[in-house]
Amino acid sequence: MPHGLFPFRLRSNVFGLYGWVLTADVVIHKSCLKKMWDHYQYACPLCSKSVCDMSEVWEKLDVEIAATPMPEPYHNKMVWILCNDCGKTSEVEFHVVAQKCLNCKSYNTSQTRG
Repeated sequence: MPHGLFPFRLRSNVFGLYGWVLTADVVIHKSCLKKMWDHYQYACPLCSKSVCDMSEVWEKLDVEIAATPMPEPYHNKMVWILCNDCGKTSEVEFHVVAQKCLNCKSYNTSQTRG
């Protein structure tokens, strides 16, 4: 599951800046989060979970993958992935564009084997 974003005033004796709470353990400044989004970085820099709703992006990736057939040597090639959003591992069919988590349907994954 993506982090929930909750507005939070970060109180500090040194900075007194505004920030966002991503989880109970991770705080990121609002300006840093904006810089991440400006550079198309939508994953937490500490845990790699998605920091916003990526469902529209995942739908576009579904379409792109369906429209991009893999060359013959890669047909039915299976790889293991770790989902950065739900933490589950899955064996999925390899695709050069991306691999989709079987559990939560996220493309925020890393290939671990294969």
